[in-house]
Amino acid sequence: MSPPFSDFASLAALHRELEELFLQHQDALLDLELPLAAERLDRFEAAQRLHLEAEEALLLPVFSRAERIRGASPDLFTSEHQRLLEFLARFRSELASLQPGSTGLRRGVLRLLDAETTFKHLSHHHELREETYLFPTLDRVTDEAERRELLAAFLARVKR
Repeated sequence: MSPPFSDFASLAALHRELEELFLQHQDALLDLELPLAAERLDRFEAAQRLHLEAEEALLLPVFSRAERIRGASPDLFTSEHQRLLEFLARFRSELASLQPGSTGLRRGVLRLLDAETTFKHLSHHHELREETYLFPTLDRVTDEAERRELLAAFLARVKR
C-alpha cells in the first residue's frame, strides 16, 4: 500500500482541506453564529499558518534550486503568504467587532463575506500557482528518497 502523499502534486489535497475549513467558518457566519464562526476562523488560521510556514521552511528552499520560473519565484510565494495572513488578521478583527443581535449585524456579516471573497480569490490563485509550478518543480528536482523525506517532514509540521 502506497502512502497517500507519494509526490508533491498530491499535496493539492491539503489545499482542499484548508478550503473546507474556511467554508465551515463561512457557514457559521451565514447562520449568524459568531462564536462558532470565530472558533472556525481560528482553526482555519492555525492550519493555514502551519501550512505556509512549512512551505517556507521546507519546500521553498528546495524550489530555489530549480531554474527560475517567471511568475513563480520563492519571493512571490512568501509575499502572497504574508498577504493571506494579513487578510486573516483583518477578518479576525472585523468578526470581533460584530455584535450579536445588533441592527447592523447582517450588513456587517455581508461586508465580512465580501472581503473574504477577495481572500478566497487570492488563495485560489496562490494554490493554482503552487499546483502548476511549485509542486511539479519539486517533483522534478528531487529524487525519490529526498521527496519521501521532505513530504514526511512537511506533513509532520502541518498535521500537528
